[in-house]
Amino acid sequence: MATRKKKQNAGTPGGGLANARHLLLSRGRVILALLVVALLGWGLQTVWQRVAPSVIHRDRYLLTADGISISTLPDWIMADVRMEVIRNSGLDGEISVLDEGFASVIEDAFVLHPWVESVEKVTKSYPPAVFVELTFRRPVAVVEMASREEVQLIPVDRHGVQLPAGDVPEIRKRYLPRIGGVVGRPPVGQPWADPRVIGATELAELLADHWETLHLVDILPSARPEIQDEHRYFVFSLITRGGTRVVWGAAPSNAPPGEDQFESKLQRLRECAQQHGPLDSVRGPAVVDVRHKLAITPRTVKKNPSAGGTESQVK
Repeated sequence: MATRKKKQNAGTPGGGLANARHLLLSRGRVILALLVVALLGWGLQTVWQRVAPSVIHRDRYLLTADGISISTLPDWIMADVRMEVIRNSGLDGEISVLDEGFASVIEDAFVLHPWVESVEKVTKSYPPAVFVELTFRRPVAVVEMASREEVQLIPVDRHGVQLPAGDVPEIRKRYLPRIGGVVGRPPVGQPWADPRVIGATELAELLADHWETLHLVDILPSARPEIQDEHRYFVFSLITRGGTRVVWGAAPSNAPPGEDQFESKLQRLRECAQQHGPLDSVRGPAVVDVRHKLAITPRTVKKNPSAGGTESQVK
């Protein structure tokens, strides 16, 4: 009987109203709790915003020069990249490891250096320290800039970016491919806008493993572009140590339709060296054209006509 009464009471209007009130009360408590948490969070955030400047810039959180380390410098860079960045950007004791923009500030400071190609990773730690993983630019060629006073060899990377000339050992610059026939010069750390420099650095990088064995010295772009239909491109020549001019053609990334691939041209140049000996002697050919097939022009010398001599090939 008692059980039946309970069931009957639950179905009465009074029982339903009690359940609704209980549900509303429970929801009200949840909402009130959430409001309290939100107010506490807002309050803590407000307090932190007021005290943060005095806290995060305490000496215990400030990054000093001794706490900054970077990837090992390659052997072609003589400059102290780390100290130059610290000096130029004013990082020493000016930034806190608690700063929300810490990583961005460090990255921006290093990426502006002309020897830095990219910042790969910024890792901070406490006590205040940071390790910056860097990819460095590598000189692949030098641009020969001649004036009345001197001839300068300006190192450039694979993207045609001008690198600090004084940071590269002179002996290293003399063994890099020389790019001639170029005028104008960008600021240090900026790329040459001249497509001839871009094409020449591309060739220099691709030929790096063969440069010495083929006795190559210079890369000379044509003064004016060739035009094939709507395609504009410069023709590049390679000059050997013996004075042989190798007509290479366009840079691989800008080759016109129908021009042979890089590997085909390289194979023809190797065949020429095998047939005529090393291209480091005046006895080598005058011109070697490798664009479409191997075409060789022998070198000639002129004898003195008064002595009864005639033009003849160098044997």
